[in-house]
Amino acid sequence: MHHKEIPLKIEVVTADEENDFILRDEKEILAVLRDVVDRRSRVALYYNDDNSMVLTLLLAADESGVWVDAAASPIDNRHIERSNRIVFISTHNQAKVQWVSAEVTQGLFQNRSAFFLPLPRRLLRLQRRNYYRLLNREPDALKCYIHAHPQPARTRHLLTVMDISIGGVALVCVENDVQLEVGKRYTDCEIELPGIGNIHPVIEVKSLFEVTGRNGEVKRRAGCEFIQPNGDTVMKLQRYVAQVQQQLAKKKLGE
Repeated sequence: MHHKEIPLKIEVVTADEENDFILRDEKEILAVLRDVVDRRSRVALYYNDDNSMVLTLLLAADESGVWVDAAASPIDNRHIERSNRIVFISTHNQAKVQWVSAEVTQGLFQNRSAFFLPLPRRLLRLQRRNYYRLLNREPDALKCYIHAHPQPARTRHLLTVMDISIGGVALVCVENDVQLEVGKRYTDCEIELPGIGNIHPVIEVKSLFEVTGRNGEVKRRAGCEFIQPNGDTVMKLQRYVAQVQQQLAKKKLGE
């Protein structure tokens, strides 16, 4: 599948977005950076108050820090080493990753000129809604439980998730199941993300249409938007999408 290339430009985010997309767990940060190393993903290194940039590669990452390939120009390398703020930008599973370092040291990594910097304590992993939507196929598709008020208490309807992203979800239900309505918000929802945990988003139905199968069964498909998902929901969705993408990549390599 061809993905639109993500521009390696410095991302300016709001305080709310930063809280939603920042990784702070050392193991998670290290896992992302090691994947960037393994995939030899391009890295943009901004210095000189963000006015200068070179393209480079991450050479290695562990608990002690990160090794970055030096620039071809010795002049660039001197300016980089003297910079008080360096911004690194790369990609990870169709998401932009960005982190800042205040200190770099020039040295040698496996006999090649390189920069060493401490492992970042914070890493921005930003997956805009249009970067990736994860398609689900039955029988392994995710399930969404909805309690559509004012129906009797404890009555929950089970719907199939056909695709999911940070921004929303597409649901399928049979003709005699819950009657979803365009423009209506459903606040009592639950989606289980295997290996990650459950999320409880508020969804709003944006579109609704019927599909009749070859066996005559009528199903309704609803395109829904997540309404102001909290940081925990966004982070779990990011982890799930990344996890499934990695599984698909490993499966392709094994074919």
